[in-house]
Amino acid sequence: MGERTWYPAGRAVGLLLRAWRLTVRVEARNREVLTSPYVLALWHGRMIGSLMDNFDTGCVAMVSRSNDGALAAGIAEQLGIVAARGSSSRGGREALSEMEDMMRGGAVPFGALTVDGPRGPWREVKPGVIALARRLRAPLIPITFSCRRAWVLRSWDRMVLPRPFAKVVVAYGEPWPPERLAGESTDVLRGVAQAINALTASLDREVAGRELWPPA
Repeated sequence: MGERTWYPAGRAVGLLLRAWRLTVRVEARNREVLTSPYVLALWHGRMIGSLMDNFDTGCVAMVSRSNDGALAAGIAEQLGIVAARGSSSRGGREALSEMEDMMRGGAVPFGALTVDGPRGPWREVKPGVIALARRLRAPLIPITFSCRRAWVLRSWDRMVLPRPFAKVVVAYGEPWPPERLAGESTDVLRGVAQAINALTASLDREVAGRELWPPA
């Protein structure tokens, strides 16, 4: 099956996610730190619940140019999220430039990247999110979610899915201002990973009563 099949399938999945979203209660924490433009950084495995606080915001997210990416693009656009096509392995530079242009021109309020996607390594931050925030002189903000009633899949990203009628808690971390992103790239990547991991582990312990993922 090609993109002409996967994209419409994604639109259908997006409709299902909208219906699913209606069954859960979403609590967002620390939203006061969000001042456009900004870049959200999240783990691929915490994508579904995290984005439940961002449906219909008109933000831009990067999705790959693969068939999986066509599916993801259909899902994103059904949920009111703009899809920029590219990934760390193919078309990533062009997609980052597209995201930058849209954010700089005010066409979208913010960007969101699954920083270990689309295929891992798991919980390893790739440099694209840092490059985008640096070029825009925009803060980078960690985001994650947790819930007590969840499925944890055996996929490469240990995808966490909130069960219907669960309470979903979405947490925004403290912003990384542009000057904090200007250091040695390796140190910045490691620091961002530690920030997302710490936010996720703390939220899991509070909301789920345990860490849903093993310690990083």
